[in-house]
Amino acid sequence: MMRLARTASLLVVFFLLITSAATAYAECAWVVWVYPQASAGRTQSGWTPMGGWDTRTQCEEARLRVAYSGGVLRTDVTTTCLPGNVDPRGPK
Repeated sequence: MMRLARTASLLVVFFLLITSAATAYAECAWVVWVYPQASAGRTQSGWTPMGGWDTRTQCEEARLRVAYSGGVLRTDVTTTCLPGNVDPRGPK
């Protein structure tokens, strides 16, 4: 009987952890980050956030609009989409 109760309580904890992780992921916003490359007359200024979106798909669409200017891939910037709680600049 004790073993059954222990197994049941472990299953409940497991499912609560899965549910909380899925909820946290679903609430996460996505941010487009841009990193300008050094070129003539410009210095690198590091990663800069360009905007946030509710879904990764929306973020990727916005990232492609930044990366492609006039249908041509820009080589003067690097772009990426990251969850809102991830900062590519590192810890503060």
